[in-house]
Amino acid sequence: MNNRTDRTRPVRNNLFAQFFSRLLIPMLVAFLLASFGTVLIGYTSRQKESHQYRQQTMQSFATSLSKPLWDCDNTTAQGILEALVNQPSVISGKIEELCQKQRMTAGPDQTKKCGNLMERSRITYMDEFNREHELGTLEVAFLKPSISGTLLEVLWQYFLLFSLLLAVLLLSTLKIFRQLISIPLANFQAIINGSGDAADGVALLDKEIQKRNDELGDVMIAFNELVRELANVIDKLHQNEISLSEMARRDPLTGLGNRLVLEEELTRALARSQRSGRSGCVLLFDLDGFKPVNDQYGHEAGDLVLQQTARRIQSVVRTTDTVVRLGGDEFVLIAENMEGRQAIENLVNKLTGTVAEPIQYNEHTLQIGVSTGVAVFPDEGESSTALLAKADREMYRAKRKNRDVQTGEPVTD
Repeated sequence: MNNRTDRTRPVRNNLFAQFFSRLLIPMLVAFLLASFGTVLIGYTSRQKESHQYRQQTMQSFATSLSKPLWDCDNTTAQGILEALVNQPSVISGKIEELCQKQRMTAGPDQTKKCGNLMERSRITYMDEFNREHELGTLEVAFLKPSISGTLLEVLWQYFLLFSLLLAVLLLSTLKIFRQLISIPLANFQAIINGSGDAADGVALLDKEIQKRNDELGDVMIAFNELVRELANVIDKLHQNEISLSEMARRDPLTGLGNRLVLEEELTRALARSQRSGRSGCVLLFDLDGFKPVNDQYGHEAGDLVLQQTARRIQSVVRTTDTVVRLGGDEFVLIAENMEGRQAIENLVNKLTGTVAEPIQYNEHTLQIGVSTGVAVFPDEGESSTALLAKADREMYRAKRKNRDVQTGEPVTD
């Protein structure tokens, strides 16, 4: 937003202040009544906690006692019983075990006192055949929660009153939130999730922003600006992704495809050949005399030779053929639908003659030869690896033959 817009907007209302001022009186009334209801809530909570604690304690120690009593190890069982008596809220404990028909006790005798809670649990053992065996009983005396019985008789009245007033408070809160937050947020969400023309969505959002003069209005403004920024960022990222993907598949010097393109296109060509039954070929080119050009005239001359070679190959082949630079001074051509060996030989001769034409570099004339290896698919290979290996062997055989013709010496490439 610009400064002019900031000056025309009135002083912003605080959303929290609006909410608090409207909810203050119901909150004060509910707080006063909640102080009475807390007694009941606390008592109920302690009752539940006490019951859960007793159940967990009985279950835990009954499980701990099963193995010693199964083994008739009353010494260990007595130690476990004394550990039980040391637990909070536990007064005494007693075990009636069936193995040696003995009674084990810990803590004071509570059998004649009625002010405590007595819990009784069977002690059983499950053998390896999943059979249950009775080992005895565990009886424990727990302290009873100390809350006045008289107070307990009237707690339900406070609980009912608190529930009624809490319902009033909740209804008031829901109504206030509906007016201040729920309805505007629902409209905001409908705009965000709405389908249709993006321009209509922006117009609706601008219209909703004009109604708001608080934090929610600020959120809508920030969201509107964020959406626009994100759209720009996503567009730039998409463009960068396309550029990087293309760069990863292209040789930067010649503009030809690289090894990734070779593998993809050769795989597709083999699949099409299998479906149609028509033959194709892979031609592997290696430039003869390229290294002396680099050594004598520099890498600039070598780059010119590679660029000229790429253009000359592309000028001879069909638009459906694929030309890639394999690396260094090696190029690969994938030609589909070739009618017989004679058509392949004609293509090789034409490419060899075109590539071998002199290249002008400043005042120098550069002469480059070509060694070519051919692999026909599917006859000489049904995978890219096999075809490239076959073409590579043929190419080195041709290079050796060319070297022998020129120097009379065998080559050791």
